[in-house]
Amino acid sequence: MKLEYSKILKWFRYNCQDQMDRLFDSLSPNQIQCKEWLIESLDKVQIPRDEFGKFNIEIVGGWYGYPLIDLLYQKYGDKINRIDIFELDEFACRAINKYNCIFKNWHVRVFHQDYFTYQEKRRTHMIINTSCEHMWDMSTNKDCYESPERTLLVLQSNNKTNEPDHTNCVTSCQELLEKNELKEMFGDWKRMNEGTPDKYIRFMAMGKWK
Repeated sequence: MKLEYSKILKWFRYNCQDQMDRLFDSLSPNQIQCKEWLIESLDKVQIPRDEFGKFNIEIVGGWYGYPLIDLLYQKYGDKINRIDIFELDEFACRAINKYNCIFKNWHVRVFHQDYFTYQEKRRTHMIINTSCEHMWDMSTNKDCYESPERTLLVLQSNNKTNEPDHTNCVTSCQELLEKNELKEMFGDWKRMNEGTPDKYIRFMAMGKWK
């Protein structure tokens, strides 16, 4: 375990022990596997960049933000200009800010608000949403972006419809692309919890808006 994760564990233990289960869930083998799968798959697409070769990232519904933010910085380092993360849960925002301090990631901004009501016009090069099963389709916010046809979206969802808060599941990568109005660039899927009664399929799609 990296020293930084030991520090966040200590912070949870002494400041918010009632949230420890959520921390462990956010760092579960499934969560880590899905985030590493996403990072590895980015090699199969071209991330748009600015004139200096850098890019802005938005993460939608990022929970505690890590390990995804950590993995992104490990892979791309100073090629990342800024990361904006949208999270409705007030405590999760507090935890992300603590993570950022521990990791010294000063270019991560935390927005404690609903991504789908944030209407500021902006240029974002890559949008990541690994929790599409919980949310509206991403095409809802398409008009908020300058040149949306040049914005890369990286989306994950699943077919686990027996969860009450899973309101927008899919049954294929193609459905995930179509629901979010994306042109196909890359799609893949993984079986999760194989060999257990709780098995399900997680889908990933990468593409740009039509």
